Amino acid sequence: MGISERLNSLGNGDITMRNLLALVGLFVVGFAGIGWYCGWYKLSVGRATDGNLQIDTEVQTKKVVEDSSSFFQKLGKMATDKANQDGQPTTAPVSTPGPGVAAPPPPAPTKDNSLSGWLLSPQKPAQPTANR
Repeated sequence: MGISERLNSLGNGDITMRNLLALVGLFVVGFAGIGWYCGWYKLSVGRATDGNLQIDTEVQTKKVVEDSSSFFQKLGKMATDKANQDGQPTTAPVSTPGPGVAAPPPPAPTKDNSLSGWLLSPQKPAQPTANR
């Protein structure tokens, strides 16, 4: 029985359960990767005095709480900023230019290129070098 035949023989409930388990696995692997990158925990592997393999884990719960609370504060600030921005028009409505009418110039770039501490574009563009 091939893979396509087995997939066709599965019911909707089986596929849904498989997708949910895959989603849970994705969250676990994602959380583990983010935790490793942020330094939330440390793993050390070694040998015990009796020669058995020993794995020690150190979880820094204060760091996890601090990092997650600052993340949710930034997320909340971005949401409120976006809600305030959506409520007020930032520029005048632009009409579509007709034949023989030049298109309006693009809006001027803003000086603030960051979004809640995340750098979206370089602050200083690269300077072209002279060819010799």
